[in-house]
Amino acid sequence: MRSAHTALGGRLESPSPYDGSETTLDGIVTTLIKAQVWKYKSIEDSTPVQLAPDVTVLVGKNESGKTAFLEALHKALPLGAIKYDYVADYPRKDLIRYRAQHQAKNYQKVVQLTFRIEKALADKINKEVFGGAEIVTAGMIFTRDTTIANTTTIGFDIDHDAALTALRKPLADLEHTEEVFNSAETLEDVLAKIEELNLPADNRLATFAAKWRAGTSKATGWGLVDGHLWQVYLSPSLPRFLYFDDYNLLEGKINLPALQQREAAGQMTKSDETAQGLLQLAGTTLQELMSEEGYETAKAKLEAIGLDITQKVFEFWKQNQDLDVEFDLKTDSTDVVPYSSGVNLYIRIKNRRHGVSVPFDQRSKGFIWFFSFLVWFDAVQSRVDTDNALILLLDEPGLNLHGLAQADLLAYIRELSKQHQILYTTHSPFMVDSARLDDVRVVEDRVKEGTKITGDLAGSTDESLFPLQAALGYSIAQNLFIAKKNILIEGPSDLILLQHLGALLEASGKQGLGDAILVPVGGLDKLATFVALLGSNKLNLVVLHDRAGSPHQKLEDLVRQKLIERKRVLDFSMFLDPVHSEADIEDLLPADAYIAAFNKAYAKELDGVTLTSSDLGAQPRIIERINHWLKAKGITLLKDGGFNHYRVAQAVLPALTVAAMQPDELARFERLFAKVGEVL
Repeated sequence: MRSAHTALGGRLESPSPYDGSETTLDGIVTTLIKAQVWKYKSIEDSTPVQLAPDVTVLVGKNESGKTAFLEALHKALPLGAIKYDYVADYPRKDLIRYRAQHQAKNYQKVVQLTFRIEKALADKINKEVFGGAEIVTAGMIFTRDTTIANTTTIGFDIDHDAALTALRKPLADLEHTEEVFNSAETLEDVLAKIEELNLPADNRLATFAAKWRAGTSKATGWGLVDGHLWQVYLSPSLPRFLYFDDYNLLEGKINLPALQQREAAGQMTKSDETAQGLLQLAGTTLQELMSEEGYETAKAKLEAIGLDITQKVFEFWKQNQDLDVEFDLKTDSTDVVPYSSGVNLYIRIKNRRHGVSVPFDQRSKGFIWFFSFLVWFDAVQSRVDTDNALILLLDEPGLNLHGLAQADLLAYIRELSKQHQILYTTHSPFMVDSARLDDVRVVEDRVKEGTKITGDLAGSTDESLFPLQAALGYSIAQNLFIAKKNILIEGPSDLILLQHLGALLEASGKQGLGDAILVPVGGLDKLATFVALLGSNKLNLVVLHDRAGSPHQKLEDLVRQKLIERKRVLDFSMFLDPVHSEADIEDLLPADAYIAAFNKAYAKELDGVTLTSSDLGAQPRIIERINHWLKAKGITLLKDGGFNHYRVAQAVLPALTVAAMQPDELARFERLFAKVGEVL
């Protein structure tokens, strides 16, 4: 197999060598699967970044290089005229050394994009060029390298021997076919030999040669077959990058004459482009809006687009559904320049709940971003010929949105990704889908290395991983509360003991946990916080906590604030007979069994010392009695004192059976589960 690695400057057009007609791809695309950036601002070498076919998320701290990566990609293959400027874009610390290299036209490669050819395109190439022979396979890749001088190199590999064999097949029955193909290594050799024969113009071999010559690329070193595949199939299949950031935000008031002047002078801002997109969506023009005779028509179109945009925005904007988008046209000589001269287009948001409207730019920053993005993207789609060859680059989308609104935006991005590949940057946990962490790439600015981008989460810093950890923690917290009945407990030792004893009682035909779930929250202080947060979720909650002396103040405050009913706040002391002033769950267990479990769990650390019931003091809680004994003996099991309750709870489980426990000991837990079932 001979490899074709071809230098190409600009896009070339070529007819098909078979029928002379224009080839159209009609939605058949290649997929960007990898990107790598070198020597662009803070990036020395990003390392190869594998890209998801739908959504890739770039997560990192501020100033880590996320924006630089998107900018570099955008300039490599933009939908528009933006280009690299080596003075502005090359890493400033190395610019002086690089200048001579650039002037010698030894340009620095900035971006390599790696594309995969999809099956439909491969089948089309094989059918139209190679008579159905499988020369280009689905999944074959090619690269497009761009330098900081905006020159481009294409690299792809095909089997030239197989290609020649396929091209020869339909000509096999012709005179001279053997002699022109047999010793030829390339198609160029074949055509040269055909032309040496001076065949009549209508001869099939002569026609074959003439059509391939007509499609010859003018680029140096570009082979006939490779050039034709690039010009007719691969180049048109390339997607284009669209970049959106805060500079694209729509303004609430637009002076149409000033916009017209900036357009004529070629000085339009990104905000102007979004405004023009709005007019295109409305099916109107600046001239029509500014003419008196066109007002009614333009107004009708603006009202229509207002209704259309309202529907699109509020399909995904769930934070406030009582809003309408309204447009108006008028002059105002009392306004400041330039709005004091000529027609202004006003964008207003009406709140149906309050019956008032306000200028668009007085709404929340999050809403302005969301609205501007929808208008911008719909406008871009209306200006391009295809709706499936665009890759969206979104820099910090929805940064000012509330967490739930970011979830709405994430849903919209997922919807867009059905048609368009998307890359976006974020450091918000609400913009990370915890179910798709494999689509996340971590961006870090490393000392002496510059910006690096990796999918290896294990090797990333805690600061970079924080949004992912927060997203995962939020997901776990949400998924904990899947039942309508929840028992909030303090820790994991409570969890395993209650689960075990609940199952024990249910096996004996008595009441256990039933359909309630146990939720350990990490301590008594956090119980109050969980109650306050979850009470609004319409879940049935019971708090089951340890009691140490007087009632817990935060829980008492929640009861007074009516965030939880008093009957739903239970503690373990209630189920002892008689009721004790203090109690942990361990005080409901057989004391001898718990002491034996302690000795077993810590046999190595105790080193022959054994705890007995007679060694314990008079404190009401067995855990405190063991802690006092450890301190008196000078035994340190944990750095901060005490012992691991979960470790002992695991050790005591085998001793907690119906046969081993006394009736009154089992009765304590019967009363506990009965009470929980009563109040849930």
